[in-house]
Amino acid sequence: MLAFFVCIALYILKKKHTYVILDKRMYNGKLVHVFLGKVKVWRKEVGDFMNLHDFVHGVDPTIKLVIEDEFPGTRCVGGKYVPSTHSIFLYEKDIKIQCQHLFGSNECLESYKWIILAHELGHALDEDLLSLSAKFDQTDDIGLLYQIECNAWEIGEKLIPFINSELFSFIKDQSLAHYHKEMEKIS
Repeated sequence: MLAFFVCIALYILKKKHTYVILDKRMYNGKLVHVFLGKVKVWRKEVGDFMNLHDFVHGVDPTIKLVIEDEFPGTRCVGGKYVPSTHSIFLYEKDIKIQCQHLFGSNECLESYKWIILAHELGHALDEDLLSLSAKFDQTDDIGLLYQIECNAWEIGEKLIPFINSELFSFIKDQSLAHYHKEMEKIS
């Protein structure tokens, strides 16, 4: 996976950690550093890195981001969007489990977390979400759920162009695989 990045032999000292910068890109006027296993967005105006809360606020300040230890149910859920409160929930333990399951390690955990966040932001920003959800509630049509998920992935991908596109596509494809199987059963 590292072959996808432009290797730049730069080191920076930040909070007693030495990071190898693999790639630097501009995103919405901000410098993005892609470190080994980490993604950090540099905010020049404050001289520090942007966190997930800052990112969400920059996309839409009305969206509330809640980061919890784990999903309260029995399923392994990395994130969810709740339209009634316009809130995104990320579940750290579940995200780690999912990343470990998909890749066999947590080497790309930080990128994975950004991708999960972008997907949930995709739901939050999807203008068709409420109408598609209402139609699904009436029909139980799996195709509507598939469309809801596809919309979120499409919107989310545009929000994080600083994430490796092949990694993003792999995670998206894995997420949508269940819907593909279910729709094949029907047809």
